[in-house]
Amino acid sequence: MYKPIDSPQSTLRPLYWVLFLLSLVPLCIVLPTAATNVSLAVTTAWVTMIWIVIIFVRGQFHYFVLGWLAVYPYCYYFFSFPKERPLFTVDRAFVALLLLEMLVVSRHALARPMVRDVRISSYLWFLYLVVCFVSLASHAPSHPLAFYGLLTEGLVMPALLGLYALKIFPVAGNLKKIHACICILMLGIAAVAGTEIISGRNLLPWTGAVDEWVQTSDFRIIRVDGPFENSGVLCLVGTLGFFLIVYLRHLIGESLTRNRRFLHLIGVWASLAAALMPMNRALVIALLVCACIDYFARHALIPRRSWNYILCVLLFFAVFGKLFYPGVFEDRVSRPDNVYQRIAQDLQTLEVVRDHPLLGVGFNLYHDTVFGDARYSVRFKGFEAMNFPHNSLFAVLAEEGCIGFLLYIAAQAFFVRAMWRLRRINGLGWRVFLYCVLVYTIYGFDVGMAYYSDLNLLYMFALGILMQIQLQMYPEEAHSHDCFDQ
Repeated sequence: MYKPIDSPQSTLRPLYWVLFLLSLVPLCIVLPTAATNVSLAVTTAWVTMIWIVIIFVRGQFHYFVLGWLAVYPYCYYFFSFPKERPLFTVDRAFVALLLLEMLVVSRHALARPMVRDVRISSYLWFLYLVVCFVSLASHAPSHPLAFYGLLTEGLVMPALLGLYALKIFPVAGNLKKIHACICILMLGIAAVAGTEIISGRNLLPWTGAVDEWVQTSDFRIIRVDGPFENSGVLCLVGTLGFFLIVYLRHLIGESLTRNRRFLHLIGVWASLAAALMPMNRALVIALLVCACIDYFARHALIPRRSWNYILCVLLFFAVFGKLFYPGVFEDRVSRPDNVYQRIAQDLQTLEVVRDHPLLGVGFNLYHDTVFGDARYSVRFKGFEAMNFPHNSLFAVLAEEGCIGFLLYIAAQAFFVRAMWRLRRINGLGWRVFLYCVLVYTIYGFDVGMAYYSDLNLLYMFALGILMQIQLQMYPEEAHSHDCFDQ
């Protein structure tokens, strides 16, 4: 069962006094000479650095991870400098510290070993990243730093966070804290998204973001995205949070206080609200697939009565929209325009794959390749392709070619295989893992979501802690004769 890892502790009072005295430096030097906003920024950064150093000294970096988990979406808007093309972001600083922590902990032999399938998955993912960099280096992107930054943030950083969550993060001793942080995250993003629906404006817009509307002749409503880059990220983060909150509640048992139970309740409903407010059809389809699996499972994650309530709510809003807002219902449900346009887009993507079969057109260079090129002007039933891959797998296939595509698929297949082989230890954990993968994959068939950092960071963190929980339940005597290494 769970065995928390003991972290090296330090209570060196002289060191703390030195750090405290150093923290007075900006107060004595910067504040009298600099402008108010600069003084506050420097002082905040200095105190934060001192706090992080103390966390490292005490071996409590996981508290920093928990804090990031609860508030990370808001940091993109408030703590990215400069605004247009940020050089500093909280996520970059966070993963840099994470990497340092992983190097420190590995020297103390506190990291958990990985089973063979996970190791193979890691090697394949590394090779896939190499292909991505090679595909990008072999072309000439208009802004190379921006493209390399997207590759690092969207694919490299989430992989490092997932590795940390799997090998080092002390899940067993922090289940309640993880549960509370995810509930706080869900409550916050649902509040932002709900306020956006009511006010009709984007509260925390990303640089260059354009508001999307569902608009008819007599009614219009904004497609909310909360604190994220787009509405797709919001609904997937909400769904992942929903499954994690419910599963962690199963693991915690009845030891929650009344306040924690109330937080759990509002976290569950807030995550569902965040998932459904963007009105994405693919998300509803993915949820229905998970509901069908769970509804007939021997030990369900979510009771059938709760699934009945959720399905009734979906049906109610569908009927309500059909009767009172038929234009919105037609736009989001029954109108075939979006389907035809996606078919045209997929046909265009296949044309690109045919012309660039091995290494593709380059990471995230699809639009630059096809835009204005008459060879890729594709129409289906009168609808023209959008010049952006609207499918995660097709995006990988077109931009990194067959080589990158096979590595991308194989890396994830081995990771899922590792969890599948642990399913008998904890069937509920396997199904939560499966639901997260299914939602991410099924939604990706409709919208290309493979490179979004704000989504992939949470997704890989979730998969990492789910895998670690399974391994924690794996008997120690079986580890010594690991069947996965045979």
